[in-house]
Amino acid sequence: MEKFDCTGVILAGGCNSRLPGIKKTFHKIGSKTIIERIISVFSKLFPQVILVVNDPRDFLGLDALVVTDIDPSQCALAGLHAGLFYADFDWSYVTACDTPFVSEKIIRYLLAQRDYGKQIIIPKTRGGLEMLSALYHKSCLPRVETNLEKQVFKIKKILRPKKSIQIPPRVLEYLDQDMRFALNVNTLQDLETARNWVLTQGERKEGKDGDQVQEKSQNSTPGE
Repeated sequence: MEKFDCTGVILAGGCNSRLPGIKKTFHKIGSKTIIERIISVFSKLFPQVILVVNDPRDFLGLDALVVTDIDPSQCALAGLHAGLFYADFDWSYVTACDTPFVSEKIIRYLLAQRDYGKQIIIPKTRGGLEMLSALYHKSCLPRVETNLEKQVFKIKKILRPKKSIQIPPRVLEYLDQDMRFALNVNTLQDLETARNWVLTQGERKEGKDGDQVQEKSQNSTPGE
């Protein structure tokens, strides 16, 4: 399968403030950990996968380029900065390490919207903008660096309406009916929700054109 001229960036520098124990990205959902699930999708789509982390020793053995923040602010914006800085390609799809259901179909759709002069292509769900499930162009870097210097850490602050494309909820819901891609595992309840989705609905595998194919859970009975 031909890959896109794009880097996949996973921000994994956050803490487990609401989900104590092991790092949340190492919790299993189905047969894989969250980070394994993300890398599995990214590896099919992107020639380069970057993991931005605090301590590289925690992520040994994963099939990705592991880097650390350049800026010491220890925030998602600093992680975005490092990812874009180290990316080999002009465009990067950026996600957090706690998103177990990254959608190949949505990523393909976002990539198809790339346009000269645009810097960010971002999904807008009914809950708001998904800043950590979006495409970013390297030309965002100067604004990111300026905001880091000014200690303006909200990623939304780098948005410029004329330089961005927002994908509306109706399109996202067509591509991902349950909006699984937007789930972040921050709490034990989120983790339970994700596991129940896999247990009751099975995994979703996507074909080469991004079409979803439902794979039944082992607990499902024939004819369901």
